[in-house]
Amino acid sequence: METIRNGERPWLDIRLSEEVIDYLRSLFDNTTEQSVEQNIQTYTLGTISKSDLVIDSDNWFYKNVLKELAEHLYYKVWINYYNSKSRPPSEFYLEEMWVNYQKQHEFCPPHQHDGAFSFVVFIKIPTHWKDQQALSFVEKSFPNTCCASDFQFLLGQGNGAVQPQYIPLSPEDEGRMLFFPAWLTHQVFPFYGTDEKRITVSGNIKLKSPETEYSLEDIDSQIKILQNSIANCERKKKQREIEEGGVDDGDGIGYDTGQ
Repeated sequence: METIRNGERPWLDIRLSEEVIDYLRSLFDNTTEQSVEQNIQTYTLGTISKSDLVIDSDNWFYKNVLKELAEHLYYKVWINYYNSKSRPPSEFYLEEMWVNYQKQHEFCPPHQHDGAFSFVVFIKIPTHWKDQQALSFVEKSFPNTCCASDFQFLLGQGNGAVQPQYIPLSPEDEGRMLFFPAWLTHQVFPFYGTDEKRITVSGNIKLKSPETEYSLEDIDSQIKILQNSIANCERKKKQREIEEGGVDDGDGIGYDTGQ
């Protein structure tokens, strides 16, 4: 696994090994096709017509690739690193992963993902961005910012402005992965002039909720504290009723306080 570039950008740009790409291909090569309508609603936005859920067998992809990347970005945030000195290490898990089959003219509008981190792996790119952006109708439609076939991140500037980060794609990008915070808005532009599909694998990674383990002694102690608290509340309630007058104090004789 090779990092292509990062710098101060909030995402990681990774070149995956052939072993990893072959593993991902094996997951969807034998996938039983599901309902296209269901897949669109569950895994994709825009006009992408087909998306299938895939299962990371034995958690192999997470253990060998995703875990390291998630921890790298998570502890890059100072407060997370600081808290790790006094707390158990944070744990992540791959919630879901799916394969997208994008046809020409299809696109995915600006959106975000659930969880802590997300990723996209480019398995097959049938077009070259230079050819796509040289198409006459593309040049006329976007004379200053050709973006046909691009992947794009949208970065907020803090003053309401948005800075687009274009990632042009070609067959040379097959095996490339973008790993990014789930809050980072992104979109996929359409490509043209081929019946071949663009194939990508995407997924979401979530942070496990911390679970506190208690011993039986801890539990017994907490129960006793709770019981004492309840008994104390009952005593105060009874005392308040007595002070208000005409209340049985427990000896069976009611009395009046004179009010």
